[in-house]
Amino acid sequence: MRSSFLFLFLLFPIIIFSQNESTSKWKKKLEDFKIEPILAIQLWSSYTNGMEVFDSEEGIYKEVDDRFNTEIRRTRLGIKGQPYEFLKFNFNAALDFVGRDLLTGPVGGANNGPSPSFRVWNAFVQWRISQKNESLNITVGYFAPQIGRESITAATRVPSMEKSWSQNYLRRHLVGTGPGRTAGINFGGLLGDISETVSFKYDLGIFNPVFHNYSGNSTGVKSSPLIVGRFLVNFGDPESKNYTLGHKVNYFGKRKGLSVAFAGTTQGDTDLFEKNHAAGMDFLLNWDNLNFGGEWTYMWRTGNDLNNQNFTVNSQTGFLRMSYNLNLKNGYVLEPALLLVKFRGETDAEAQSNSETVNSLSGKDQVLNFGFNFYFNPNLKLSLHYTLNDGDLGSAAEGAQINNFFAQYGVGAIRRGDWLGLGLVAVF
Repeated sequence: MRSSFLFLFLLFPIIIFSQNESTSKWKKKLEDFKIEPILAIQLWSSYTNGMEVFDSEEGIYKEVDDRFNTEIRRTRLGIKGQPYEFLKFNFNAALDFVGRDLLTGPVGGANNGPSPSFRVWNAFVQWRISQKNESLNITVGYFAPQIGRESITAATRVPSMEKSWSQNYLRRHLVGTGPGRTAGINFGGLLGDISETVSFKYDLGIFNPVFHNYSGNSTGVKSSPLIVGRFLVNFGDPESKNYTLGHKVNYFGKRKGLSVAFAGTTQGDTDLFEKNHAAGMDFLLNWDNLNFGGEWTYMWRTGNDLNNQNFTVNSQTGFLRMSYNLNLKNGYVLEPALLLVKFRGETDAEAQSNSETVNSLSGKDQVLNFGFNFYFNPNLKLSLHYTLNDGDLGSAAEGAQINNFFAQYGVGAIRRGDWLGLGLVAVF
């Protein structure tokens, strides 16, 4: 196994320096090259009811006041460009959760503080190796591994008020953090003729998630890379004519096609676990004004208990989402949307204890979101949605923070409330 990793490591510079194309390709930049700014903002106002916080002294959950809250949910600010025909770059930062009340219903991190700060979101360079087509691209940098449709789709491009939180469970399983980014190398491309009925896309990446040791900067004494693979089949119109790490959901009637993808990951021994795996599928159907997509992923992790006995804990998560474009006058679009999200982890007492040992989530979590989006144009929309949250502790005691329904960063143990949200998304 380690010899294959060494092969990939050595293969990368060999590919780079074995190009026998004229060096003038590197000397001559595109005449129309320019750096393009990236700016996207998502503003929310919400009203939450039914939120409960666990009182550890009394051992019970207590209701808190229903509340109105306004926050900057997301901001993406950066630059991208293509200085050469075969070379692109992307760098953007995130400014999230500014003004957030931690006892509101939406899942997420803490208030960004009185002096909000940015963090790096994506930073990568993408090089198209194949000169005549899109069959081989190498991406190097800091980005999300290509597994889980929702994890690799921008939050500003989904029809639901919030992204499916199945992405959060998958990201934390793979790289240990909610943002889901890590450094790595990805090989990917488009295969077949995109003008034909069937075409393909593939990705194969090697990453180094660091999890929790040494202040989150190392896997510990033991180390194994994360290997991620994804293979997608397009029936009808492809999602994109060019290879890209980004994805979207609504094509506003311009796509008639079905995409079905299968993906999997593997990682070996670290200080936290012995093995870590995920496998799943996702799909997206766009047919005139209908947009229908979803995913389902199985996750499992092995480790040793206090008696040095080997165990495996399992969980699964996914979503289904449907929306429809109602074309109005003056080019406006009204889009009703429905989203169902599920997480299913271990519920047996011993298995939940083992899950905690290897830092896996357990119990059950379910989200139902429904509402409407009003598009002034594809890059500017208003949203009005209602979200219902529900969960199950399994055999865990009350106060256990075993999944997103029962835990809030910065608060501790909760039972998450339901919420009505009004949102604005603007992409420039």
